[in-house]
This record gives sequence, structure tokens and C-alpha cells, in this order.
Amino acid sequence: MNRKRILLTGAAGRVGRLLRPLLQARYALRLCDVAPLSAVAHDDEIICGDLADPAVATGAVAGTIGVVHLAGLVAPAVSFEDTLAPNYRAVLALLEACRHQGCDRFIFASSHHIVGLHAPAPLPDDPTLAPDGFYGLSKAFGEAATAMYARRFGIRGLIVRIGNADPAVVDGRRERLWVSGRDLTQLIAIGLEHPGLGCEIVYGTSNCPDAFFPNSAAQRLGYRPQDSAADHHAPGFRPLQAMTAADGAGHVGGLFAASVLPPPFART
Repeated sequence: MNRKRILLTGAAGRVGRLLRPLLQARYALRLCDVAPLSAVAHDDEIICGDLADPAVATGAVAGTIGVVHLAGLVAPAVSFEDTLAPNYRAVLALLEACRHQGCDRFIFASSHHIVGLHAPAPLPDDPTLAPDGFYGLSKAFGEAATAMYARRFGIRGLIVRIGNADPAVVDGRRERLWVSGRDLTQLIAIGLEHPGLGCEIVYGTSNCPDAFFPNSAAQRLGYRPQDSAADHHAPGFRPLQAMTAADGAGHVGGLFAASVLPPPFART
């Protein structure tokens, strides 16, 4: 039986490796990364290339029914210039490829770091953007680009502000925004299959105690998280009251918010 094929970018990364076996149960995968990849399922397709190159992006998107865009440069102290190709140009190249290749589903992996400078308290459904660095700032661009292509060209977009996707919950801040691979896969399936989707922003979080994000938009789309952060504590879990500002406890974005902001431009 021929399965519908989707493009998974950033497939060699931490979240990509987490999601691959879960998505393979539902879709045929085309895997793309700048790092080497190997097929796992018999119908995996592999592309190694830089998605900031429009030709690479076009070839990666061709023949797929949807894009799950995880790829990007992630670091607390990354400069603006470092993010330009992987976090700006690659997003636009993929959206342009979707437009011209007739691929009408685009799931953009945003991040909680887009609101990372907020104090660590429950936020409203639509909080003011407060990126905690140039990585978070690039996610604001990606969200805006996704919305623009959705409204101009009819590409159905799901923006997922991913919380913490580690296998286990290491501290009290992450406990409030953790997501399991199973629940993140459910959100991606909503983005790829929901018939009424236009362009929505949801949070990639499971059931979390004293959650930062209400995630009501995801619930309206039918999201029902199956896993609980409280059931996935790592050995040595540090409760919130044992954390300090140096641990990143003072902001939603944790250590990204506590890090020194580097100069935006390369020094000559």
C-alpha cells in the first residue's frame, strides 16, 4: 500500500530522532538534514542538503503532501547572523517550494523561546512576544512567514511552539512545558490532516502541572495529550523551589533567557 509522503526536516536532530519512529507508523518519510542520515523504514527517502538553497528546498518538497519543519540553528548564545541561513532563508525557501509544488500543509516547529523572557507564571492564550535571544527572534519570523503564506496562498499552517522534548523531565521549570514524543506526534497529525485547519498557533506540551500555556487552540482542534510531565521525572529531578536564577528559574525560557545576549553581527 502506498502511504502519503511527508518531508521531515532536521531529521538528524534531537526532536527529529524522537519523532521519526512515531511518524513512520503513519506516513512515508522523506528525511532531510545537513548531517548524515540513514533510512530506518524500507520506504524512507533521504536528502542531505542545505534548505536555504531554493533548489534543495524544491527537490525536498516535490511530491509530498506536507512539511514538518524542525530544522534550524538552536543555541542560547547564537548571533543573529548565524541564524540567517538556517532559520530565515530556509523557512522562506520551503514555503516557496510548498507554494509552487502544490504542497498545502506546513507544520512549523516554533519554540517556547519566542515568549522566553516572560516571568515563570501561567500565560494567557495570546501572550505578548518576548523572545529570549536571536534563536527565539528567528522563530517569530518563521511564525510570521507561515501566517503570510497561509493567508496569501492557502497553505494550511500549524505553528507548534514546542516546550521541552527531552525523554525525561529534569527540573520544575521544564515540568511546566514538557512534551512527549507521542503527544507531539498527535499535534503534527492534526496539522497534516485536520480538515478545517487554516493557520493556528498551538503549544507543544503534554499534561503539565501548573502549566505555562493553556493551549486552548490545540484543544479546539481536537488535541488530547496522553502523557503527563509529572510521570516522567528524571533521576535527580530538581523541584522548582530548589532552582535559582542561575539555573534559569526566573523566566519561561530558562537558561536561554539567563544567558548573555551576544553581539548580533559578526565582528571583523
